[in-house]
Amino acid sequence: MDRVWITTAEVGVEPGDMPSGDTLGFMRITMWAESSEDLSRKLEAYLSRYKWRLISMDNSEAVDRAKDYGDEVNNMIDETLLDRNAIRLGTYYSYKPE
Repeated sequence: MDRVWITTAEVGVEPGDMPSGDTLGFMRITMWAESSEDLSRKLEAYLSRYKWRLISMDNSEAVDRAKDYGDEVNNMIDETLLDRNAIRLGTYYSYKPE
């Protein structure tokens, strides 16, 4: 059964996609999925549209509506619940590779 999931994804982007010039970063993402494996598969497919790559996912879980995730993420969850095709990306925090 599909539910809204949330994850913190580390993502590699194309050079020039970010004003900082950084090509690595992470963000919170919400989307509908059946399982963490389904979430990973759907997220990889979505990111590939932009020639971005999923490096890793942390803290992946089905959304608990009783939990407060903070204003930005709570809004992302609310928007995702309204649209089963929605994929909501939070703030992208970029960094330079070491």
